[in-house]
Amino acid sequence: MIRRSYNWHQMSLGARVTIFVGTTFLSCVLMLGLIVQSSISGHFAEQDADELRVISASVQRALRGAPEKTDGDELQQRLENAVSGHHGVYYAVFDSDGNTLFSTPGPQLSALLPKTALVKEATADNLYRWTENDSTYRGVVLAARNEIFPSLDPMTIVVAASMDFHLQFIEEFRRTLWTILGCSSVVILLSAWLAVRFAHQPLNRISAEISNITSEKLNLRLSPEGVPTDLLNLVTSFNDMMGRMDDVFQRLSNFSADIAHELRTPVTNLTTQTQVSLSKAREPEEYREILYSNLEEYERMARMINDMLWLAQADNGILKPRFQSLDPAAELAELFDYLGAWAEHRNLNLVMKGACPIIEGDKEMLRRALTNLLTNAINHAEPDSSVIVKLECDHENISIVIENIGEEIPAEHISRLFDRFYRADQSRQRSNSGSGTGLGLAIVNSIIELHGGRIAVTSAHRTTAFHVTLPLKVSELNG
Repeated sequence: MIRRSYNWHQMSLGARVTIFVGTTFLSCVLMLGLIVQSSISGHFAEQDADELRVISASVQRALRGAPEKTDGDELQQRLENAVSGHHGVYYAVFDSDGNTLFSTPGPQLSALLPKTALVKEATADNLYRWTENDSTYRGVVLAARNEIFPSLDPMTIVVAASMDFHLQFIEEFRRTLWTILGCSSVVILLSAWLAVRFAHQPLNRISAEISNITSEKLNLRLSPEGVPTDLLNLVTSFNDMMGRMDDVFQRLSNFSADIAHELRTPVTNLTTQTQVSLSKAREPEEYREILYSNLEEYERMARMINDMLWLAQADNGILKPRFQSLDPAAELAELFDYLGAWAEHRNLNLVMKGACPIIEGDKEMLRRALTNLLTNAINHAEPDSSVIVKLECDHENISIVIENIGEEIPAEHISRLFDRFYRADQSRQRSNSGSGTGLGLAIVNSIIELHGGRIAVTSAHRTTAFHVTLPLKVSELNG
């Protein structure tokens, strides 16, 4: 059996929030309990210190009022009457030699003399705590002197108070406190867990809606109504993503259909011509013509396949431009010479206006893009007109505008001219079906993007213009 490791990153959001809230709350509860418990203990210590100060003051008043020569019975009587109305308190008086002059019944206060130091006043910080006969006490050792008769030997006063009532109260309070805090912790943790589950209901609903989206239902969108504010961006981003996926899927479906359509035509032509040639015996010259015709169809399919492979490589980042310095005007002049005979055959003039500086680019790619644009312009230009190429530049970019006069392109088709196999006029077949593949403008767009440029189309007043913008320096795009 394979055991899968389980860590924090795999934990559910509900468990994470519950653990985080629980840990934080329990830490706060623990600190609160300790603070309250310490505060109560400190309060009782202050209370005991106050009481011991009252006792010690009463004993010292009794000692200050004693005459220089006092017999033991009189001192005993004065000390017994020094304190009244206090319960659970004990005191004792010792002479300078440690002999007991007076001691109340109770704990052995003389045991504190060697264990604690003399202090001037009882405070919560200098109280000594000890246990005797299952009872707990707090006490302090004070130095006393008869201010009326200083010649008397100094005496030591030990005062103490029982802590049993305080300890019992603190224990009961501690149990009550921790019981309340424990129950509160359980209630709050349970509430946090339920709150998380309730808060996840919109996520669960969104998840259920997403699970219903299939390739046949890419038009479905998540409803933003009733969605919490912090999930609204998620819903909006998901709907935007689905819109892009739907568009890409539709384009892919259309592309597949276009490929089938484009390949079906030459395959049908080849099949028909072969069947006709086999229907009866023919002269060698007739077979030769049929083979030439078949060769044209083969060449057209080969160009189409090469173009599709080129676009696939460009889409996947396999094709990388090899940048070098080149002169766009010189390249266009060579293309004018190459296409001049065809343009002359159609009674067209090729005109170049303006100039631009040297740029960096892939010579073969840019020649291919410009050739496709010029070919497209010549194909759709009216006879006895001109195909005009305008060159402009600024500090960062050059602009190449290729214009032709002819039938305008409807506005609804402008944005899709660079889609593969897309025709602005679906009912019109290419006039040069033997040479076109329907991928020329798509290749142009891909080449311009590989060079960090952009291309746009305008068509108005019987003039169609392709606007190509290329950066002067694009070497940073290489590699």
